[in-house]
Amino acid sequence: MSAFKALNLDSENESEDEVDNTKEIQTEEALKLYVTALKYQSEGPESFDKAAAAYKELFESEVFKYTESLSEWKRHELFGDSLVFDSILEDEFEAGPVQLTGANESAPNTLPQILHLSYKNHGQFMLQTMQHYLQEHGTVPQDQGSTHVLSALQQFAEALDKEDTDLDLWLRTASVAALLGSHRITRFCLEAVLDGDDELLDSILRLPGLEEGFAGQQLRELVAKLEDSLSLQQAPLSYMPRKKLSELIKKRLNPYPFAPLPSEVSKTNPSNATEREPERILLAPAKWDWAGLGEAILHHFLADQGGYIEPVAGACINIDIPSDVSVDDPSGDEPTLDDPSAETIEEQAEPSKEEQAVATTNEQGDVSTGNNVKEIDAKEDEEQGGAATPPGPTPASRKRSTDSAGFPEAEGGRGRSKRLRARDSFAAEGSAGAEPGPLDAAKQLEDKLYAFIHADKCLYEIVNDIFERLDVESLGSPEELRVLLSNPQSETSSVNGVDKAASDMYNALQSGDAKIAGVLLSSEPVDLGGMSREAGLNAFLGYAKSSNSRACSKPILGRERLGAFSRNVNDTWLSIKEVALTWLENLLAPNALLNTPCLGPESKSGYMDYRWAEDLKRHLVQIIVNFDDYIYEYFLARLEQINAEVLVRSVDAQKRLPTGELLSTNESAQIEVIETIFELHLDIYSLIRHPHSGVDVVTQTVQKHRLHRWCALARDAMHLRSSCMPTDEMDELALRHVWAFVFQMSVNDDISPELVIHAMGELKGIFESRDGLVIEVQNNAVMPELSVAAIDRELARISMKDFFLRVFDQDEKDPVTVIESLEPILEPAEEPLEEPENDQHPNEQTESEVISDTAAVQADVNMQSPPTPIVESSVARSPSQEMKKFLDTASISLRLSLWQRLREAYEAIEYPPKVMSCYLRSIEILIAEFKSPAHLDSPDSDRYVKVLSRLRIIDEVLAKILHIIKDDSTTAFDCLTYKHLQTSITTISELLRILHAGNFLEDLVRVGNCSLPRFEGYPQATFLTITARLHDMQLRAWMLQYFLLREGTLQNPSAFPTPSEDKFEFLRHVHHATGVRSFCHASGRLFLRLAKDEILAMDDVIDGNTRDTELAQVLHDLYGLKIFIQPGDCHEYNSVPEVLERKMASQLLSFVLSQANKINIKDLPKTDLKTTIDKVHGALGRLKPNEDIVLNRKVLTTYLKSPINPVALFNCIKGIGSLSTRFIPDSVAVTASKGWYYLMGNIALSKFRSQKRLTQGPTEDLNFAQAFFLQDLEYSVDRWETWYRLAQANDAQLEECVSWTAEKMNSNSVELIHFQRAAIHCYVMATACAVRDADVAPQTLAKVAELYTDFGNRIYSSSREPFNMSAFKIRDTEKKYYSGRESHVVYQHEPFVALSEYTAWKFASVLYKRAINGNPDKWWNHYMLAKCLWKMYTHNTKAAAQAAQDGQVFTSPSGPTWEQAVEALVNAIESLPEKRERGREPILEPHYKLASIAHKLFQRKVIDHEKACEIIKNTHYVQNIGGPENADDWERYILAVIKALRTADKSAWHHRMIARAAHIIYDDSTEAMVAYGAKHELTQQMFTKTMTVQVWKPEHERPGRHFVYTTRYTHFFIELLTKTTDKANFEALAKRVRRKHTDFFEHSKLWQELCSQYLKLLRNVLGKIPNGHEDAVFKSVNYEEFSIMAARLEAWCQDNNTQHPVLDTLRDAIELKRLNNGLMKSTAIDDLIGDTYAMLYSQIGPTLSALPQEQQGQQQSSASGQQTNAPTDTTTDTSSAQAPPQLDGSTESANLPFSIYHPNQLSQPPSADNTARPRAKAVGRREVQRRAEGASAKPSATVPATTHATMTIRSPSAHVHPQVVIPVRASPAKHEANSQSPIKSNAQLQIPASGSVTAPGSVANADSSAPPSVHDDADDESELSELDDSEVREMEETVDVNDSLLEGEVSSNPMFPYLNSRKTVDDADDSDNAVDDTSEAQYETAEEVVEDI
Repeated sequence: MSAFKALNLDSENESEDEVDNTKEIQTEEALKLYVTALKYQSEGPESFDKAAAAYKELFESEVFKYTESLSEWKRHELFGDSLVFDSILEDEFEAGPVQLTGANESAPNTLPQILHLSYKNHGQFMLQTMQHYLQEHGTVPQDQGSTHVLSALQQFAEALDKEDTDLDLWLRTASVAALLGSHRITRFCLEAVLDGDDELLDSILRLPGLEEGFAGQQLRELVAKLEDSLSLQQAPLSYMPRKKLSELIKKRLNPYPFAPLPSEVSKTNPSNATEREPERILLAPAKWDWAGLGEAILHHFLADQGGYIEPVAGACINIDIPSDVSVDDPSGDEPTLDDPSAETIEEQAEPSKEEQAVATTNEQGDVSTGNNVKEIDAKEDEEQGGAATPPGPTPASRKRSTDSAGFPEAEGGRGRSKRLRARDSFAAEGSAGAEPGPLDAAKQLEDKLYAFIHADKCLYEIVNDIFERLDVESLGSPEELRVLLSNPQSETSSVNGVDKAASDMYNALQSGDAKIAGVLLSSEPVDLGGMSREAGLNAFLGYAKSSNSRACSKPILGRERLGAFSRNVNDTWLSIKEVALTWLENLLAPNALLNTPCLGPESKSGYMDYRWAEDLKRHLVQIIVNFDDYIYEYFLARLEQINAEVLVRSVDAQKRLPTGELLSTNESAQIEVIETIFELHLDIYSLIRHPHSGVDVVTQTVQKHRLHRWCALARDAMHLRSSCMPTDEMDELALRHVWAFVFQMSVNDDISPELVIHAMGELKGIFESRDGLVIEVQNNAVMPELSVAAIDRELARISMKDFFLRVFDQDEKDPVTVIESLEPILEPAEEPLEEPENDQHPNEQTESEVISDTAAVQADVNMQSPPTPIVESSVARSPSQEMKKFLDTASISLRLSLWQRLREAYEAIEYPPKVMSCYLRSIEILIAEFKSPAHLDSPDSDRYVKVLSRLRIIDEVLAKILHIIKDDSTTAFDCLTYKHLQTSITTISELLRILHAGNFLEDLVRVGNCSLPRFEGYPQATFLTITARLHDMQLRAWMLQYFLLREGTLQNPSAFPTPSEDKFEFLRHVHHATGVRSFCHASGRLFLRLAKDEILAMDDVIDGNTRDTELAQVLHDLYGLKIFIQPGDCHEYNSVPEVLERKMASQLLSFVLSQANKINIKDLPKTDLKTTIDKVHGALGRLKPNEDIVLNRKVLTTYLKSPINPVALFNCIKGIGSLSTRFIPDSVAVTASKGWYYLMGNIALSKFRSQKRLTQGPTEDLNFAQAFFLQDLEYSVDRWETWYRLAQANDAQLEECVSWTAEKMNSNSVELIHFQRAAIHCYVMATACAVRDADVAPQTLAKVAELYTDFGNRIYSSSREPFNMSAFKIRDTEKKYYSGRESHVVYQHEPFVALSEYTAWKFASVLYKRAINGNPDKWWNHYMLAKCLWKMYTHNTKAAAQAAQDGQVFTSPSGPTWEQAVEALVNAIESLPEKRERGREPILEPHYKLASIAHKLFQRKVIDHEKACEIIKNTHYVQNIGGPENADDWERYILAVIKALRTADKSAWHHRMIARAAHIIYDDSTEAMVAYGAKHELTQQMFTKTMTVQVWKPEHERPGRHFVYTTRYTHFFIELLTKTTDKANFEALAKRVRRKHTDFFEHSKLWQELCSQYLKLLRNVLGKIPNGHEDAVFKSVNYEEFSIMAARLEAWCQDNNTQHPVLDTLRDAIELKRLNNGLMKSTAIDDLIGDTYAMLYSQIGPTLSALPQEQQGQQQSSASGQQTNAPTDTTTDTSSAQAPPQLDGSTESANLPFSIYHPNQLSQPPSADNTARPRAKAVGRREVQRRAEGASAKPSATVPATTHATMTIRSPSAHVHPQVVIPVRASPAKHEANSQSPIKSNAQLQIPASGSVTAPGSVANADSSAPPSVHDDADDESELSELDDSEVREMEETVDVNDSLLEGEVSSNPMFPYLNSRKTVDDADDSDNAVDDTSEAQYETAEEVVEDI
């Protein structure tokens, strides 16, 4: 759906899709209405009323108002030649159908289908209703039936216009036409059924359908009845088979049973018509006045002539008299002054387009009855402002209340609701009882209007003050104008023309007249008031409608005696022609409209005594043209009758009248009517005879014939009248006849001009003899005034005809000639001050009302000077004087046309200044017209239309003037003299006063005091559209007034000492006055653009803040930008902003920057100005960089990455330092030249720095800031503030990298070095530029001091951990290549010596000293200076000590002393803020540093305890602490001082004090308790029970130092744990440190130290394991022995009852190895593991007894020995003894003698074996490590004591938990052997007697085992010892290849060896203690195990 669009807004980018979308929705709504109507129609007669209402609503929908919805004939009638094509519907709706919800497939889906079916079904519905009426009542009145059928025929015609291929509808139309008796329509419809392409004609004739066949037969019969034999012999009738349809088929095919067949056209029998009783035809005028009745008569006659109504022979015409009109009393028809309806008589409504179309349908009459009437109507419409009613159907008028319409309330008060009557009665009672009510209402209204009244008052004061200095008439007072408009009854004759025009516009807008809306909303182009050549020539030649030379005060004819006339017509039997003649006689005959006839020459007629309204004149002209034959014949016969009667009376005296006269009063009236008709025909012909009238030659010829005919008749009548008069003196009627006859000669081309001039001379003599007689014929446009002045004007016109023909010649190509001809006569004519005789009334001119004439030629109202008798002078005037005199009395159209011609000439020579001067003169003429008496005395309705039409013309002129000024503002005013400038300013001020009346009405509507005016026939929001047009006009006038005032300040500089101030105040108050009314953006925002450009150029306004605020308001209204400093300064004027373009954004940069500089940069992102800055930046875009900018960018990038040269650091503080870049002109980089990029970067940087960051976040703002700063530096590298902010941005990037994690610091990230170098380089450039170029303003000095502080911070931070001077070091890639002087060998060397730490501290101290000079009150500068001095002092002291230790002589440099450092700290403490902010912790850094330095000095024996105490007393935190008594008491004192500082640190953020206290306790002492004390101090707040390091970053701690201190404290705590042998905390700390690798600086070193100390603790303190014990034990042990002993040791270690410190050490070492996870080399850990296992092997192994598996193997070995002693085959393979042991329990495996280890356990001595044995394999270190890991695992579960010694693997006992048995994959050879010798089923698992389950590694394997045990809790599983299946299988394979194990021994590792291993004891409350050690567990691969084996 299209978006809502206000009528008062001109959309510049309205898309066609929205319009189409709206039409689709309206089409859908119409379809719904159509379906509803069709539904009701199908329900039958009971729903006919609903169907009629539904069809009415359907035809009132919007789709039927479209231009394309009209019929083709109607479009031609309305648009004429402007209609480009006829197929509007097809082209408009070709996009596709409208998809409707719920509509079936057969429903219409396009607009043509909806229109076609709507008209078709509505016509069908009308016939159905008539048929139903016939069935119910039997008969229908003839007039009603014919009208009903005719309406149905019209509906069918409309439907066929939309779809002419509907054959069924053609047949129905033919049947209806036959019912009406029209042979022509019936035949046409039948032929249309058979109509088709010539190619398909044969096929149609051969195989016709029912419709075609029926139509063909009916057409043949109809043509035969018409006896058209020629048509019967032509196609298609000649080819049709001559077959007849049966009567039954005809009856079935007949669409309407009640109608005849199309071939049986009903004929109206004349005899039946005459036999029928005559009927009375009732005429109902649309408006009850003479014009409305004339319109009804005319329309009835034209409809009768056109065949639209059925003629009724002898019909009588009756007039429908309204019920409220009294016909008994003739005087009741006369409107009184109090009658409210009398005021509305003047408002005559235009006939609708349909009525005008009916008036032009007389095709059989003469040529004047059609085209002439149509042309007259069209020209009348054009004349009244160029705006007719909308082309679509006029919507029904809205219902109005009786009081608003001016009608009296009905009797009994039933005309209004009870609520309204009660409200009125209550209001009446309240007003009667309380007098102050109206005053209170007025006060309330004034309060509502205060904003508007105040704005107008201020504006008028400013403007009037400027006018006074220009000697121009003031604009007046807005209060006076408001009072005048609010109290119309206060208007008197003293009201000037301007105020009268303002009142007229106010009343016109309030009236809601459709003509007013038509004038202002017309889309017709404005011809600038008839200023074209043709209009000027027509005005000069008299073809245009002339006007009365003086104001006509005669009343307008309304409905005088109309009731009596209607009663007389109704009482008699008159035809339509007779009624028309009677109507005409009543209007033209004297005494016809008077209640009491007046006899004698004083009698007046309606033609002479009243003014005719426009529509009355139009209808009367149409009647005398259409009824001309009948009227002429009647008056010709009447004149012959009068002539005969006069002849009889002249012969027979007895038959004379009682008065003795030959003519009766009635006969004299008849003669006057004849004369009047002659004058009216003269009026018609005079206005249609010129070539540009648009009337064809035939019509002109016919009208000329009528004029001659009536001229002859009037001549005969007047001759007869004069012969009957007793005297020869010419009365008024005779003078009119002579005047008309003479002017008839002037329009006769057959009469020579000389004869015409001679006749006019005689006519002039006649009037001169009457002493300046003036006869007003106000209703005749050609001869409105009969006077000597009128004759003089006509004579002057004739004499100057050649001149004006030459001036207005279309072929005139020489503009210079036109200028030389016109300018001398126009300029003096427009400057009456030069002629004293014209000074009295320079602007007083008259005009007559705008009258519609017969030709309806568009022309402007003539304005003429007051008539004065022409006195012949003996002195002959020159032609120039005659011309000036003529122009003084010339009409408005002529004078405007002359100025137009002069303007065109100047345009031809391209001279804009004079063109603008001509435009201004035209405006002066138009405004002066409002002051003329003729305009002031004209009727209200005419004045309303004229004022608005003239304002519309002026609006067009204003637009053209502004365009000229815009194109050439420097020379546009070159031709404006000061006097001309004054008159123009006065004229524009009068125009503004008139337009201001519209503002007053709009104010009342806006506050609700006045209802919104409604305009008949227009949408509801029409008033808003009209006011929008007036707003545009008003703003254009204010703009022109500003330009004129600006020119006035230039031409009169002495009156304006401060012109900028005056111009600014003018623009400001105009903006405010229009803004509070919400139309400052009107006229395409031209005024806002003007104000913006002008105010931007005003730099010398006194009040700069007001100027900036006003400019911000203008920009807010123009672009929607909020550039206000104070948000309250912004006013919402409801303006519609436009898009900000790049060019305009560039112009606003300076102003936006100036406004931004007024706000603190920290607060700027929080204001609306930041949003505005973003909009402006978005509009600027990014210009394509040129080569110079790209080069500068490369230079900057390279410089920021380059190493830091110490020389550059030293030079920058001297102001030395720059980059070699190219110069960028301002025109190339406008944005950068104004500092825009610096502002954008500063905003982004400030936004980032102002955020309270609690965690690591994005750094987009910093990236933006860096990019903007670099763009600014690309333009100029000498901007120190940009360098400074870029350095801060890099510092912020560096801070973000090191504040949240130590990952980049530990990885030695190059990014950190880059940020440090970039920041230092930026600081260097900023310092150098600041020293060179910075001003001495206090704000600048403060910024420079801040620069020094930040620069010093960066240098000092880079020299300390965690950066460690890395930014100053030169990397290998940065070394340069040099060539040796002697050897010429190319070598690589550093380009310069890098900066040392001492030099860095010294340079930083210099920066801090400069910062102190700039800002001595900042404690940080003193504090950091003290730190630098202390570092330098410490460095020198250490260097001296080292030199003394090395025996060298140390030369002490001139470095700082400790006193200087202490003094700086004291200054820092004194500079601390006295009152800290609420919620902020105290600043303790200087206090702690002072105490720390004093303690260090005391420890180093530099000072004694008294001096140290004296130093510490500089801090106020030691006031309550007693000093040390001696040196030994110092520790107590310093700890108390630190405790006091820690007490002040309530949030415990300052961790260094805690660490310092611990060091004081621990340092310089060897006692064990000291370590416990220091440990206790650290574990209070820093190290928790779970060894979580709680070190927080204080507010003033440097970024990155947090991780440094964390590492230091951890190192110190490791030392304390080692001293205190706290193994549990050591383990917790190890896990914490290993997991939190990003929380510690140099984490790898810290971990290495932690492991080293922990291993020492395990080896030396806890386990007492000697070094190298592994090699000593396992060096001489073979693998077999080791395997047996290892199995026993593993079983012992996994026993739950086993406890041994060495075993605990082994387990701790293995756990540390897993925790290490390869972070450091595990050599030391492996050594400890090997040595520990060796100690267990050597000490515990020999004491262990044999395992049950070993005994079982021994028994099996004995059995095998017995079998060996038995006789055997000698061929037995002896190699079985050498086969590797089978791990699957097979008895075929070789049995090794167990007596080697336990000889006493054998039952019999072994037999001698002389077989050669292989060399014993040694034990590898990996095997030792593997066995140690297996032994360190704890058992999985504990078996109850009642468990049997053995347990069947396949069938475990019910009360024993099944153990996890790992199946061992056997080798292929083994599998084959097993397949030959099945495994014994009684294989059992041996369990030690101790009750503990043997480790899975020593469990005998079987082919299948019991399910794995999951009984144990999964939480008992070690987090560090999970194995995956692949590792288990690898270990199994490793065991398989071991061929030296016992037969029943299995040595595979378990799946969960540490299922019940001891868990680390941690604090349950610490959520961070859960270590995911699973991911850190790592095992040795199977390949390594195999290798060792």
